[in-house]
Amino acid sequence: MGSVHFGEDEKKMYFVNRYLKLKEKIKEIRILALTGITEAGSGHPGASFSAAEIMGSLYFQIMDIDISNPTSSQRDYFINSKAHSAPGYYATLSLAGSFPKEEMKTLRKLNSRLQGHPVRYSEHQKHHSVPGIEYSGGSEGIGLSVSIGLCLANRLDKHENTVYCLLGDGETNEGQVWEASMAAAKYKLDNLVAILDRNKIQQDGFTEDIMPIDPIKEKWSSFNWDVVEINGHKIEQLVPELLNRPPNKPKIIIANTIKGNGIKHMANNPQWHGKAPSKKHLPLLIEELEGEYMIAPSIIAGATGIEEKSLIEKVELAEKFGADMIHLDVMDGKFVPNTTFSFDMIKNLRGITKLPFDAHLMIEKPGTYLDSFIDAGCDIITVHSEVSQNEKEYESMNSKLISNGVSPGLAINPATDLPDWIFSHLGDLDVLIIMSVNPGFAGQKFIPDVLPKMKTLIPKLRENGYKGYIEADGGIDQSTIISTYEAGCRIFVMGNAIFGSNDVADRISETKFNLDSHLEQTLLDNSHKMNIREDWIKGRKTILDRYEIKSV
Repeated sequence: MGSVHFGEDEKKMYFVNRYLKLKEKIKEIRILALTGITEAGSGHPGASFSAAEIMGSLYFQIMDIDISNPTSSQRDYFINSKAHSAPGYYATLSLAGSFPKEEMKTLRKLNSRLQGHPVRYSEHQKHHSVPGIEYSGGSEGIGLSVSIGLCLANRLDKHENTVYCLLGDGETNEGQVWEASMAAAKYKLDNLVAILDRNKIQQDGFTEDIMPIDPIKEKWSSFNWDVVEINGHKIEQLVPELLNRPPNKPKIIIANTIKGNGIKHMANNPQWHGKAPSKKHLPLLIEELEGEYMIAPSIIAGATGIEEKSLIEKVELAEKFGADMIHLDVMDGKFVPNTTFSFDMIKNLRGITKLPFDAHLMIEKPGTYLDSFIDAGCDIITVHSEVSQNEKEYESMNSKLISNGVSPGLAINPATDLPDWIFSHLGDLDVLIIMSVNPGFAGQKFIPDVLPKMKTLIPKLRENGYKGYIEADGGIDQSTIISTYEAGCRIFVMGNAIFGSNDVADRISETKFNLDSHLEQTLLDNSHKMNIREDWIKGRKTILDRYEIKSV
């Protein structure tokens, strides 16, 4: 993906470039890192997983780099001061084109370029490292000082590049970090952005038990840094802050993360700081990572209609209680018999949340209106195959969306077959919506005949190399969501199932619990098929108990 420059309109810089594509890349980082760690029998999954969104956002959107020209004087720099997150770093570099993915299986092996801690790449070191590594990390606490040296050197050379430094929160126990922070402020290094991976765990346990570092935000502020605090797993929060730069002072982003995020028994567990899973568990762990899902409430649902005040309340409730995106059913009264949002209304909603906007255009001649929906701030825009007259028209719309950093999608109605020409464009399709109701009205029942369609179509897409998302839209509630999840859907549009209740928090929480418990039961069943059930239960017992799954 690389860096995206949106020209004069700086507002566009605050959108995540192809949101769903970046999410897909971050999932690949975790899978690839886990594969390397498992093959090596050692490594640091916890730190790699907590920083996956940070490294993925930097390499696939933020940084100006050319991995084929790693010594370019104009490049941005990434200094991985918490160098034990090497597996995640290597996985990111591999996906960015530094080296073949297969090489991840050599992690920590004799004569491998992928050592336990990264080694700076140079012509002299090319047999011991891989392109893109700027810093030989080992001892904690040094990376910020190195970053300051690079910033000062770049300033002397009149280079307008940026140095990004990833810090661990346990690392901030080191006095050198605070000496460096004073120097950065003294020299007003506005070409320096530090990111603190605040996962609250270090080598020997929880940071607050070993050496408390709070109030961490106030500490950095007192050292005259620009400080913001975000959820480090929400790329819609992370990317804008990486782009938003203060004048005349360094910036630090305190990214609250979960160590081991993505694997439930590793998450927030100090035991997985530097421990590798068993090779026989790897297929189950990959299945868990691939089981990641997103809940997208449709805000036209519910009794209060689509007045702007009502929509604002729904967006705020969805964000507060853990929705992953906002689904916007755009209807024109022509392609479907109902009318909903205008792009002006969407633009007004855009200012109240950073959650991604998933716009489903149920309209005629969508190509005519794409610029307006892009300008309104939609992160994902899906058009219907029924109004894409031919492949050429689809290519034109798709190209416009991609060039503006928007994730492109295609939707098909229950009675519509996927056009054969789409198989030539799967790499440029971020989401496919399989409608399970006839579009046009909220509150319809799921059409049962759509389920066999999903079960046939989704494997066919995967066999043809499709890595994007499948979105289930129409009649999705507690009675249908599990069957569509089993079929391979990973984004779920839910309208009345959420907003038809007086307790939105409970509905979203219940939905996530049901999906998580279903996946947990599936993993347990598959461990039995693999003849590793008892061994799987040993490491997974607390998670099975959490979801009230019988393990005996």
